[in-house]
Amino acid sequence: MLRTRAGLAVVCVAALAVLAPALARGDSDPASDFLPTQNVFLPYSPRVSAPLVRDLQTITTLSAKAGYNIKVAIIASPTDLGGVPNLFNQPVQYASFLGREISFNGKQPLIVVMPVGIGTFEAGPKAAPAVAGIKVGSGSDGMARAGIDAVMKLASAAGHPIHGFKPSAGGSGGSGSGGSSALIFGVPLGLLVIGLAIVTYRRSAMGEEEEAEA
Repeated sequence: MLRTRAGLAVVCVAALAVLAPALARGDSDPASDFLPTQNVFLPYSPRVSAPLVRDLQTITTLSAKAGYNIKVAIIASPTDLGGVPNLFNQPVQYASFLGREISFNGKQPLIVVMPVGIGTFEAGPKAAPAVAGIKVGSGSDGMARAGIDAVMKLASAAGHPIHGFKPSAGGSGGSGSGGSSALIFGVPLGLLVIGLAIVTYRRSAMGEEEEAEA
């Protein structure tokens, strides 16, 4: 019995280890967890199509190489804001909030795209007029396209034009970022592991009781 309980404890600890990172990202402000190490934060749902994910990653990489290190957050719903859902569809306010959270050794230029429009943080003195004419299309893909356009225009306005960018063909029906989807897939996986552990424990306990009676 003690061995069975110890085994169950080990499995549960392992399941919690799977769940912990995903749950931590869902606690407060997910984008502030991703953007210090990544250039792009993508929405949980609906997910950005694979070609546009590649384009966002490529355009931000090229922008950094050109001397304009900017990050992009695509916010499709209040869920993407974690503990600050009240800032949904307030891209300017959220850009200021998020920008301060991801600025460590210096101000970090940032673009935030929401269904209603675009907000920027420390993107340069010409940032506002540069993004003023950008229209945000429908869905996550529409927001992703607006983010790509914004990076191009802001980099140019800041004196660091991007060269050699070739958009991917297509732009619908693909998958989003693995990091953003970890919460969606990590939780069911963890629950499945815990469920299997409980079933195994019950079966082992019943077997031991039968052996004891015999």
